[in-house]
Amino acid sequence: MSGLTDLGIAAIRDGVRGGDFSAREVAEAFDAAVERGRALNAFTVETPEIALAAADAADKARASGDLKPLSGVPLGIKDLFATKGVQTTAGSRILEGFEPVYESTVSGNLLAAGAGMLGKLNMDEFAMGSSNETSAWGPVLSPWRRNDGGNAALTPGGSSGGSASAVAARLAPGVTGTDTGGSIRQPAAFVGITGIKPTYGRCSRWGMVAFASSLDQAGPMARDVRDCAIMLEAMAGFDPKDSTSLELPVPAWEANLSSDIRGKRIGIPKEYRIDGVPTRNMRSRPITSSPRPRPRPTSPAMTGCATAAASRLRTAI
Repeated sequence: MSGLTDLGIAAIRDGVRGGDFSAREVAEAFDAAVERGRALNAFTVETPEIALAAADAADKARASGDLKPLSGVPLGIKDLFATKGVQTTAGSRILEGFEPVYESTVSGNLLAAGAGMLGKLNMDEFAMGSSNETSAWGPVLSPWRRNDGGNAALTPGGSSGGSASAVAARLAPGVTGTDTGGSIRQPAAFVGITGIKPTYGRCSRWGMVAFASSLDQAGPMARDVRDCAIMLEAMAGFDPKDSTSLELPVPAWEANLSSDIRGKRIGIPKEYRIDGVPTRNMRSRPITSSPRPRPRPTSPAMTGCATAAASRLRTAI
């Protein structure tokens, strides 16, 4: 079935449940996309066999009526998460050949929810970078190009650059990222996808290579807010192995989504008041009506890139 890699997490989940296509068809489509997209250098390790095994399990579960929340959804895992039996390097040759004998809590939660793993995603070495140029395995490239006709390679941001590039290029419907000082939010903005840094402690840090333990937090990166909500529900939860884990119920984030922001206020920290910024732009105002639809977000370097251009590029890779 064509077009499967253009679907997000919710559409894949619902399509598998409804019998519109099989989980194996989805896994095969994304495995092929990962192979075609190697020029982006988004993945450090490809695990098509793991994705296919999870897909076959999902198809069997559908037949028996025992589907899990993420059955049939293949994901990419940032190389900062320990993955049992699969090389985990945190973007460094120091850890080359390291195959953990345990699974990180976050990736384990996703697998337990029925997700498959397409592979490990490239990143700045030990998450110390914001352009994905410090990886021992080479820089990650953005699937986007400039709007002035140039074909110069662009950065997808970092440190979760492989994660961002994989989602933007339709190599994965969703991925894990980590954020210490912007490493989910910045790359998501660079490539026009959605990324969330959850409240500290919502997602366990156990099995995640540390950068700054009092700030590090795992989070989802996907095509839109709904897909991130679905992922985060599976990722989050109390973990006794992490002393900073929050012992709180996991909200039904997907079910509680609402586009109505009337009556809410947006606050701007006073520290953001800097010379040269007009005061009128810094005042907090109540929102009195629903916002008008906005165009698809892109990074400043990619403003003006059309969906058609992205489609052509994805076809090329």
